[in-house]
Amino acid sequence: MTVKTRITLLIVGAGVIGSLLFSIALFYELVEQPFELLDNILQEEAYRTVSLVASDGFEADSPEALLLHRALDRYWVQIRNEENHRLIFKSKLAEQMALPALSPGKRAIEKAVLPNLNTKTDDKQEMTLRVRSFRISLNGQTFAVQIARPIEKLEQEIVEMILGFFAGLIFSVLGLTAVSRLLAGKILKPIARMKDMTQMICEKNLDQRIPTGNAPDEFNDLAGTINGMLDRLQYSFARQREFLFNTSHELKTPLATMRLVVDDLIVSDLVGENFAGEENLHRLRIQVLRMDRLVKDLLNLSRLETLSTLDWGPVYVRRLVSSLAEEYRFLAETRGITMTLCFPEAVEIQADSAMLGRAFSNILDNAVKYNKDGGHIELTGEKSASEVVITFANTGPGIAPEQIPRVFEQFYRIEQSRSTQHGGSGLGLAMVKKIIELHGGKVTIESRIDEWTRVMVQLPYSRQKGPA
Repeated sequence: MTVKTRITLLIVGAGVIGSLLFSIALFYELVEQPFELLDNILQEEAYRTVSLVASDGFEADSPEALLLHRALDRYWVQIRNEENHRLIFKSKLAEQMALPALSPGKRAIEKAVLPNLNTKTDDKQEMTLRVRSFRISLNGQTFAVQIARPIEKLEQEIVEMILGFFAGLIFSVLGLTAVSRLLAGKILKPIARMKDMTQMICEKNLDQRIPTGNAPDEFNDLAGTINGMLDRLQYSFARQREFLFNTSHELKTPLATMRLVVDDLIVSDLVGENFAGEENLHRLRIQVLRMDRLVKDLLNLSRLETLSTLDWGPVYVRRLVSSLAEEYRFLAETRGITMTLCFPEAVEIQADSAMLGRAFSNILDNAVKYNKDGGHIELTGEKSASEVVITFANTGPGIAPEQIPRVFEQFYRIEQSRSTQHGGSGLGLAMVKKIIELHGGKVTIESRIDEWTRVMVQLPYSRQKGPA
């Protein structure tokens, strides 16, 4: 579950709980208010009826009684004298249906059946009434009064009110969900921007930083913390590159001295046919040469890592590749490897000729070294609207699919024994990738085990800035 969804659920949950509590309180007040008003009306009507019934000259068939019955047409009224329990008044509605007796001071809601007197059928009407019971003392007499009134319309209004509350609650939840999701998106927008920027920052552009604002909030604190981490990473990378460059530079002189001493020993008169250490000297010379080449590759790679500008100029691709092919043709022919070129004429690009030559030389060197005797190397070029694609294809042992994504890593070797045999340092293709990227291009590798390997270099015609 995403943080945005969690924030939305928290806001919606809090809003629903708040709305539900408010609705319950409001509903209780709205329901109790009409009942309280009706209870007051019943109380006033009870006292008024008792005052009329207890007055002198009130008779059951008097005009006053008829008027009272007409006034109490919608009321259920029953009055008894508490001293002798004699029923002294009963309204028309009380004559038609019975209600259970309540103790004085009580109130209740009762259901009763009212027969339909206007038809000859047995149809009956069920009625819900609000009932109250009083003990009223008047003119030295005490009366037990029970009065009620139908509340069908009030019940219907309460049902409609409940439905209205539920409908309002549903719409409020939907609206609150939409608003809370919008608010959650706005709250998390700085986090999304920081995530996008941190994803774009890598070892090639560690100088980039996440912009911070002036507001003293948690997002600015987080951005400052990330920027501090990037400062430490950039410093560590810079120190690592500086250490690598300085170490490689310092190793050049003693390695050159060692190579000269070993060469002098090999050609000196001290080493004769019976000299037991001659084989060891040759082995030492090979290892010194390997170390010398490794140091040179490290220096070149370190310079590429810190390089910010190239010596741009027009480069004719066919001429550059042909010149390199001639240099490697003798080495290839000693192993019976044939080499063919297929390039379009006058393919000119803007590039650094020396850097591009070094990259192509490394690729050709691998194409010759990791080829089979009697194999073949094919160099081709293809033009498109915006770039030229140079392909270096060679026969040989090939590269396993799971190893192809790692061949451009520094010091990565496909087979330790194969690299040791050919004196590889594991830095050649890493330098190729860096040089091509500095030109705004791209290099990819395809291969099939025990058949062929194909290195494709894509370079734009015009000058383009590569990765920082």
